[in-house]
Amino acid sequence: MPNGSDTRSNSIIGIIGFGAFGQLIARHIRPYFRLCAHDPAPGLQPIAGCHGVALTSLEMAASCPVVVLATPVGRLQETVDAIAPHVRPGSLVLDVGSVKLGPADIMRRGLPEHAEIVATHPLFGPQSARDGIAGLKIALCPIRGRRCFRLAAFLRHRLRLDVIMTTPEDHDREAATVQGLTHLIAKVLVQME
Repeated sequence: MPNGSDTRSNSIIGIIGFGAFGQLIARHIRPYFRLCAHDPAPGLQPIAGCHGVALTSLEMAASCPVVVLATPVGRLQETVDAIAPHVRPGSLVLDVGSVKLGPADIMRRGLPEHAEIVATHPLFGPQSARDGIAGLKIALCPIRGRRCFRLAAFLRHRLRLDVIMTTPEDHDREAATVQGLTHLIAKVLVQME
C-alpha cells in the first residue's frame, strides 16, 4: 500500500474479474496504484481505458504484488486453481465475495504458502457506492500473513472506509443473522398489509 503523497505508487495491482465490481475497485484505487486486469469477457477495452486499466493475461494479472479476485464466489475455486502457479512470493491475494468461510478455505488450500491472504467483504456495491465510498463498511478477515493491517490502514485513511476486522466464522454468522432478521421483518410487514 502506498504511503506519503497521493501520487500513484510504483506498485501494480492485478484485478481478476473486470465486471461491475472490478470496475468499481479500479475507479477508487487508480489514484494510488497502476492497474491491470484480466477478464475473458469481450468488449472491455473501452471501459478499461476509461479507468486507466491495462487489460492483460491471467498470468500477468496473477503475478502482480497485489491480486484482487473480483470473480463470483461460485467461480473462485477455478480462479484460484488457475492463478496459483503464477502468484509470486510475498504477493497479497484478496477476494471480495459476500461470504467468507468458503472463499477463505479455497484460498488457504489453493494458493501457495508464500502468498499472503486476506478475505474481504465490501458491504457495498456499484449501486450503493455510486456517490462515493467514504464511510461505507468493509470487512477484513486476515487469513495468512501480516499485511492485512497495512491494507486496513490504507482503506481507512486513503479511501475513508469503515474497516471491520473479523474472522470468516464471525463474519458469516453475523451476515446470516442480519439476513435472517431482514427476511423475518419483511414477512411480518407483508402480513401486516
